[in-house]
Amino acid sequence: MAAWLGLPQTSTYNSDMRFVALLIMLLSCAVHAQSGPDAFEIAQRFADTSAPQLALARVEQMQPASPTAARWADWEQLRCILLARLARHQELTKRVAALPPAAPDKVVRTCVLQGARAALMNGEGVTARDFLARLLWRHELPVDEMRQARLLVIETYLAEDKAQDAYALMLRYQQDYKPVDRDTVTRFVDALLAVGMEKEAVNWFSQLDEASPLKLLLRFKSNLIAPDVVIAQARAALAKTHNPAYWLVLRHAAAVQKDRLLQVEALENLLQLAGDKPTERITSIAAELWKSYAVAAQEAANQNGLLVGDDAAWADNAARRSTTSPVAGRALFAYLAQQSKVRATRQSAQLQLAYSLQNAKLPLTATRLFDDPARFPVTQIDPYARFLLGAMAAENSRPIAAARYWQGLPTPPTLDADEWRVRLAAVLVRANFAEPGADVLRALIAGKKTLPVDVMQRAVATVQELQDTGFFKTADELYRALLPLSTAKERREILFALGRVAESSNDFQNAADFFLEAALLVDAKAADPFAVNARIAAASNLGRAGLKDDARAQFEWLRKNVKDAERLELIRREILKL
Repeated sequence: MAAWLGLPQTSTYNSDMRFVALLIMLLSCAVHAQSGPDAFEIAQRFADTSAPQLALARVEQMQPASPTAARWADWEQLRCILLARLARHQELTKRVAALPPAAPDKVVRTCVLQGARAALMNGEGVTARDFLARLLWRHELPVDEMRQARLLVIETYLAEDKAQDAYALMLRYQQDYKPVDRDTVTRFVDALLAVGMEKEAVNWFSQLDEASPLKLLLRFKSNLIAPDVVIAQARAALAKTHNPAYWLVLRHAAAVQKDRLLQVEALENLLQLAGDKPTERITSIAAELWKSYAVAAQEAANQNGLLVGDDAAWADNAARRSTTSPVAGRALFAYLAQQSKVRATRQSAQLQLAYSLQNAKLPLTATRLFDDPARFPVTQIDPYARFLLGAMAAENSRPIAAARYWQGLPTPPTLDADEWRVRLAAVLVRANFAEPGADVLRALIAGKKTLPVDVMQRAVATVQELQDTGFFKTADELYRALLPLSTAKERREILFALGRVAESSNDFQNAADFFLEAALLVDAKAADPFAVNARIAAASNLGRAGLKDDARAQFEWLRKNVKDAERLELIRREILKL
């Protein structure tokens, strides 16, 4: 059995007391039945409603410490599920390793399976197999969990580059679970092709989707189809489906054809589309692309009689080639960006390479190429290229990369100072550089009597992000600085936000002051929804501050002026609290 799993072997008084205990238990059950969901059920509801971090915080606060305590097993099972969902792999593997020997079966099955996946994600194949051995040898598993466990064992061997061991287990899996589902077959073939085991992958050839890029690649690697036909079919498929796997097919075909430019094009697109891959894999693709640029550039130079060191001729040829073959132009610019001994030439080439990738709709490729600080210290990158790269990173939800390119950069010549500062502040705050971002906002506000509407709105939005991430004191300071510069509409929003900041600090009287000012700022006979919400918040905080009469007066006004049934019910409940 170990072979196919790929795992190691391994008195009256007492009667009265029982009666009293039973009575207490029944009474507690009755109370529980009347008191609604318990703490665990609330945590479970949080998890079920896509609030895993909040649910985990509740687990950490309320789970009993002793494994023998009531419902400990339920809490532990939920904890493992949440740690897996939040990708806290290291924490999960430690938790699984520390599971008590007498842990209930349901906890072991859930936690160990999740722990094996986590260990695999951490690159700990041996740990993952140890977990799976515990699961498979000591517990009766449902069929689906057994299948998952055996597939994970295969993945551990693949992760350790033990492809032959993995292949043997694939064959045994196929024997035991006929017919193997298409997703699993696809994974087997993909893994085998990645390590050059085309002959072994043919075992599952007939089960692959006929129209899939993987089947096209397997045909090509098995010499069933010529490279030029593969290239034509892959390009036709890309025009219809945009499936990134076809770029992998083109990359392999280009290598066989020694088509350097096609290889560069394929790698550029693979780097652009590598969003869900591990950082190490993205870095590897970027490094391979730089090498392919160099090879393609040398080939282009040989064809055009360019001499090493004649940077002007290389740059001129790159500019001319860019109009007819942008890929060739990028290869030449990439060569100069790294190899030129003249700083100005290197920086000019960096800018041209970034521009070309932006025009080719490959912004992530551009930012990832320059992400390596060892290859490109940020201070050595052309300033306008830094601005361009940062803009592409920001537009593609990569604020940390954008902050790296932009931090310390002077105002670009194409922007005015206010526009630059509001952009830079937003990027820094989103990258979790809260205080540097706040400093940029302070510089934006300093000495101003007004701000353009668009700049003001974006500045307020950035302060809101600071507030949302817990920087209440900084947010309060910046809101107060922005308040004198605001129009009536912006002033309402800032006052409301200041109310929330004060409320979060239990400063209920000041919170009520801000909310009520926001509610009354626009003089209108019928209050709009914003004003109604602000007045409800003001009334609630007046009550918390002990100003009961003022609170009742506000609620009374709301009862007379609000028509919405849901809000009226909220107002009724708030009045009952006074």
